[in-house]
Amino acid sequence: MFNSMNKIKKVLIAEDSPTQALKLQMALEQKNYHVIHGVNGKEALELIDFDDLPNLIITDVVMPVMDGYEFCNAVKHNEQTRNIPVILLTQLSDPKDVIKGLQSGADNFISKPYTDEFLFERINDILLNQEIRERSPNLDISMQIYFGGQKYLLNSNRMQILDLLLSTYFNAINKNKELEEKNIELKRMHKEAKINNIKLKKINDEKNQFLGIAAHDLRSPLATLSGFLSIIIDSLPDNSIDDQDQIFSAMEKMLDYMLTLISDVLDFSKIEAGTLHLVKEQFDLVDFMNNIIELSNILGSKKNIHISSNYSSKEVLINADKIKLRQVMDNLISNAIKYSEINTNVSISILELDNEIEIVVTDQGKGIPENEIGKIFQPFTRTSVESTDGEKSTGLGLATVKKIVDTHGGKIWAKSEVGVGSKFHFTLPRVNA
Repeated sequence: MFNSMNKIKKVLIAEDSPTQALKLQMALEQKNYHVIHGVNGKEALELIDFDDLPNLIITDVVMPVMDGYEFCNAVKHNEQTRNIPVILLTQLSDPKDVIKGLQSGADNFISKPYTDEFLFERINDILLNQEIRERSPNLDISMQIYFGGQKYLLNSNRMQILDLLLSTYFNAINKNKELEEKNIELKRMHKEAKINNIKLKKINDEKNQFLGIAAHDLRSPLATLSGFLSIIIDSLPDNSIDDQDQIFSAMEKMLDYMLTLISDVLDFSKIEAGTLHLVKEQFDLVDFMNNIIELSNILGSKKNIHISSNYSSKEVLINADKIKLRQVMDNLISNAIKYSEINTNVSISILELDNEIEIVVTDQGKGIPENEIGKIFQPFTRTSVESTDGEKSTGLGLATVKKIVDTHGGKIWAKSEVGVGSKFHFTLPRVNA
């Protein structure tokens, strides 16, 4: 339609980002444009050859030394360069940026990021409009406008105003199109994620079912073996075989560990499968704790560790699952014994707060390094701390404890100091809360 379109060969770009400049230059050169590049407005001005003017200027807005508005203004106020079309590239979104573009004399602007297709559509439009400008002189106007409560003076060409306003419209359409495409892509991804979540849940349920079956089927024979071993130990005369005590002690420890592991896996698989159901009842926590302490002292006697109460005899009513709460206490107390030296103490405290009861298990053990405290309630996690008598840990006990406390509507945390000991706190809602 316009022959001059075929004569466009030279484009001057001003862009301080090397990556953006290279991307723009490669796109233009693929369309057979000759490209000159300045890293800011000042350098771009110095690159203009007045004997061989560029056919088009494309400039970034935010640049050091001289920004895109200043550069455009300098081009448009020079008689030799004022007719060169200028496209502003910007990431700015304030409507006042359009006014600044008009004031500086810009012909068009494109919002970053943009596609090559959109860029060349705008280049073609601006070059076609350049033909119209050359055929329609005396289109300059001067006007005052108010925008955003501020007065602006515009000295612009009517076609330049139209070009810039149309570019605003096209940018809006382009961004809306991009948003629609992104929305379609998000819907597709959401649908895929939903399908994948269903698949993952099925796989996870199957895994938990397998673990539950395996743990259940293994626990019974292991318990039987443990019982048989006790009978053998009791029936054999002392020292009837070499290293008898050490051998049977090691066997007992391994069986105890395997039973604990199987029990922990079974409990955790139930929790992960969402089949942990609480059977709550109202009972006196003090009486409950006294019973646990009495039984735990039997376990602690092997290392001469004394478990004591640090609470009054006043009745404290709670509503909880007794069996699950016993599991929590057994785990916390056995851990305290496991990581404490002989002849130390473990204490149990009960604190009555406004809306909850706080229970604290305090030991005089080895303590946990500060950088490991944050992960002790994660499944299959073991700390660097070694037990004091070779006892084993499954890495599931505290994770199960946390799930039980969470299911009761409480929370659990730990404080520890290496060489001093640890405190495990957990809360349960009060009956009258």
